[in-house]
Amino acid sequence: MYFFNDKENVNLIDAFIRAVVATTLFYIGITQEQVLLVPISAFLLFTAVSRSCITYSLFGINKSMLKLNYYLNFLPKYNPSPVFIFTAEGKIGFQNRISKELLPEIKTINDFGCRNYTQMSHIQYQKNNLTYQVNIKYVTQMNAFFTYVTDISTVVNLQNEIEDTQIEIVDLMGMIGETRSKETGNHVKRVAEYSKLLALKLGLSEREAEMIRVASPMHDIGKVGIPDAILNKPGKLTYEEFEIMKMHAELGYDLLKYSTRDILKVAAIVAHQHHEKYNGKGYPRGLKGEDIHIYGRITSVADVFDALGSERVYKKAWELDRILTYLKEERGVSFDPKIIDLFLENLEEFLVIRDRYQDVSEKDLLNALLEEKEPVLS
Repeated sequence: MYFFNDKENVNLIDAFIRAVVATTLFYIGITQEQVLLVPISAFLLFTAVSRSCITYSLFGINKSMLKLNYYLNFLPKYNPSPVFIFTAEGKIGFQNRISKELLPEIKTINDFGCRNYTQMSHIQYQKNNLTYQVNIKYVTQMNAFFTYVTDISTVVNLQNEIEDTQIEIVDLMGMIGETRSKETGNHVKRVAEYSKLLALKLGLSEREAEMIRVASPMHDIGKVGIPDAILNKPGKLTYEEFEIMKMHAELGYDLLKYSTRDILKVAAIVAHQHHEKYNGKGYPRGLKGEDIHIYGRITSVADVFDALGSERVYKKAWELDRILTYLKEERGVSFDPKIIDLFLENLEEFLVIRDRYQDVSEKDLLNALLEEKEPVLS
C-alpha cells in the first residue's frame, strides 16, 4: 500500500504536468511514428503516478519532500490529534495540520516544558485552561522523537472533582471524630496546617505535603468507635478505660486500610501511627524510630502541640512555655528529634497558624449573637 511512499519526491502539480506531457508525447509518438517518444512518455507517466522520480533522487531535488513522506510513512493515515516528529536536536522535522492550528507556539521539543526525555516520556502541557497529554517516543531507526498530543482536559477536570470530593469527605469525617470528643473543628484545621508546614520543612514535595495536610484531620477518626463515657470523661481514665481509648488507632486504621485512594492511604497511616513513640513505647504496635512512618511522626508532633495548648473536658490549656519545655523533654523519647528541632527553629510560623485558626467558645458565640454581629470565624 505504501510501496512508493518513502520514495515520493514529486508534488501534485509536478505530477499533473508530467501526466499531461506524457499523454501528449504518447499521442505524438503514435501519430507521427516517433517511436522514441513512447518510452519517454511511459517513463513520465510512471513518475506521475508513483510520485517518484529517480532523476530527482540522483540530483537531490525535493529532498524536503522525501523527508516529509518518509516521516508520514510511520504515522496513521488519518489523525485528528496534534502530531510532531522532532529531530535528535529537538527541532521540528514534521508536524501535521492540527498541531499547527492548536499549538502554534511549539517550535522545539523543549517548548513542552521538559528538558530530559527518555525512550518513552509522558508529560502534561497546560495551555488556556486546557491540559494536554504529551506522549514522546524515541525511534532509534530514525533518530527522532515521535510526539503525540491528546487533549485530556475533561479527564483532568473529572479527576480534580473526585479529589475535591475526597478532601471534603475527609474533612467532614475528621470533624466528626473531633466532635464526638467535644473538640473543635479548628483543632483538625490547625493540625492539618502544622503537618503540612512540618512536611515542607523536612523537604517533602509540595504534593506530598498537601496530601498530609488533607489526610491528617482523620488522625482520630477511630474515636467514633469509643464509648462517650470514656471519650468525654472529665478526669483521668482508669487503666481499663485507657486500654479501650488506645483502640481508636486500630479502629481508625481498620476504617481506612482497604481504600485504594492516595489520600485515604495516607489517612490510614496517620490514624494508625500518630500515637507511636520514637523510643518504641507508643501504641498500637510499639514501633520505634524511623520504623514509624514519616507521616505518623509528623502528625504526632502537630497533634500533641495543638492538644496541649487547647482546653479539654479533662484538662486546662497549657501555656506556650510549658508546651515547649515538654516538647524539648520528649525530643528523642516520644518525638523524632529532627522534627522537634525544625518545629522549634520555625516556631513563629506555627504560632501564626495557631492564631489564624483560634477556637471560638460557646460563650463568645452567645455574646456575638446578643450583640447582633457575626463572630470572627477563621
